[in-house]
Amino acid sequence: MKMMRIKQLKISHIIYVLLVFAILYYPVKITKYYLMDLSYDEILDFNWRGYGCETKDGHRVDGRDCPCGGGMMGPGDPYKISNEGDFYYNDKLLGKVILKTKPSYFSGGEILTGGELEIEHLETGIICYYDSVLD
Repeated sequence: MKMMRIKQLKISHIIYVLLVFAILYYPVKITKYYLMDLSYDEILDFNWRGYGCETKDGHRVDGRDCPCGGGMMGPGDPYKISNEGDFYYNDKLLGKVILKTKPSYFSGGEILTGGELEIEHLETGIICYYDSVLD
């Protein structure tokens, strides 16, 4: 009888701990996200949409001539960012990454999530702009 009572207590404690973990997981994850900076590895965990390029002196570049591409990039694509912020496509160095604004967990029903990314192309000096978008 006493052994049965101890087993029930252990099971109820385990269920209680799992319930607390489940309830606190997302609030802790979201709080950590907003309090800490993204590493370069984490930038490519989001989807990014190219929306234009311009030279350093502010002249717009036609979409066909944008050296960074202009389409979508996201998880699973052949893009990589080194710990120093160097941007690679298929192991070829393209430019330097600057994260202007972190994407948000909440989009407010829109496709954009508020993140802004710039990639400065090393050969031409052209700056390519990207917005974060929902998956």
